[in-house]
Amino acid sequence: MISEFAEVKGHRLHYVRDGEAGLPIFLIHGVPSASFRWRPVQELISPYLNTYAYDIIGMGKSDKPRAGWDYTFENDAHMMAELMDHWGHEKMVICGDDWGGGIALTFAALYPERTELLIAIDPVCLDIWPVPEVEAVGRAHFIEDDEEFLAAMSDLPAKMAQTLRTMIYKPWKLTALDQREYMEPYQTVDYALGGSQMLGNNAYATLKLDGIRGLAARAASMNTSWTIDLDYSQITAPTMIMWGARDIFLDPKARFRLKNEIVNAPVRVQLVEEAGHLPGVERPEFVAESILDFVTEHRTLGALAQPYLGGLVDE
Repeated sequence: MISEFAEVKGHRLHYVRDGEAGLPIFLIHGVPSASFRWRPVQELISPYLNTYAYDIIGMGKSDKPRAGWDYTFENDAHMMAELMDHWGHEKMVICGDDWGGGIALTFAALYPERTELLIAIDPVCLDIWPVPEVEAVGRAHFIEDDEEFLAAMSDLPAKMAQTLRTMIYKPWKLTALDQREYMEPYQTVDYALGGSQMLGNNAYATLKLDGIRGLAARAASMNTSWTIDLDYSQITAPTMIMWGARDIFLDPKARFRLKNEIVNAPVRVQLVEEAGHLPGVERPEFVAESILDFVTEHRTLGALAQPYLGGLVDE
């Protein structure tokens, strides 16, 4: 995997690419993570597809402007279009989960001519979000003094550790190393002295102002009207809606409401059994195989760098 940066609208955006052939696919993450959340799936599909996973502005290694930028899904979609220009792709498969799913839906509605296929996994959509945990982080954004802000956010690591475990149907699948990566943008932990992110123990941690400010700015900007007022009839690309059957953050039944809004494209609804809000983390093999199968269903085997003949998921 190759880590790179591109400047878009005056801001540096980070992305990771892998694979040289096959249809290009744009992978968009959700909260509270970054492009690394796609790694388990990206590693599995990159032999077949040309993959790009990026850090949305305000998160991961991308810039985190505190002023002069409106954090909206529409602006995210416009940034994506410019990134595609930078990569030299007129059209891509658009795939996102959580916030990234909402961004993917927005992109597909605003840029139908540039959307090869659309995949939305446990997406924020319609009126089913935001969740209280995100709203709480957003309220702290309005504390202007940095010291007061960090004091107000001092329990963020512990709360985030608990939230991550709740997102996963089988929490043991999120290892201590996984959790360390999720926390890295928001705190530095001296593990040699005994710090443990898995336990939400921040006694040996230093909060990272830049990362937490970016998360809070994005959380504060969230507006349900973005997905309530979105004109889903503008989506014309074949669409797959995937949802973890055990998602307690976003109601899995919403997959049918969303399908009924996408009236001008064929829609496959795929339930992911034994998964919570993060199917790509809990069942990456199933998600990867579903993506490859969906691509070949609508674009034939020639869309892949090599034919997929099974093997990712045990029969």
